Amino acid sequence: MIDMKKVLLFIRQREISKIFPYGFQLTLEDAASIIDAIKAVDEEIIKKMGRFPVEKYKSLFQMVYHPYKNRFYNQVAVHAHVESEFLNLRENPLMPLPNGTTIILIPEDGCQTDWEEPVL
Repeated sequence: MIDMKKVLLFIRQREISKIFPYGFQLTLEDAASIIDAIKAVDEEIIKKMGRFPVEKYKSLFQMVYHPYKNRFYNQVAVHAHVESEFLNLRENPLMPLPNGTTIILIPEDGCQTDWEEPVL
């Protein structure tokens, strides 16, 4: 039997927030990382919408994660915590998420001046 955990992930992006205002309540395998959570969100979005709702992108993963450098784009804000403990998922995106983790992902942080064009 595979151990599972609960993760709550909010996407603060206009098109996605309109469709999923209460975020995504995910049940993931125990070793799952934020990357696995983002891929699970993409599956839920495609299941509900039939396509990714943000023009120019095929997925949330494509929108937020640099595939060749294996890191989040500079303009992406990642806030994560479990209970009162901050989790630095930006620096360690492959870290297994603890059960009960809450993540807020902001794909296009307006305060960021060091903007990168996502790989399309």
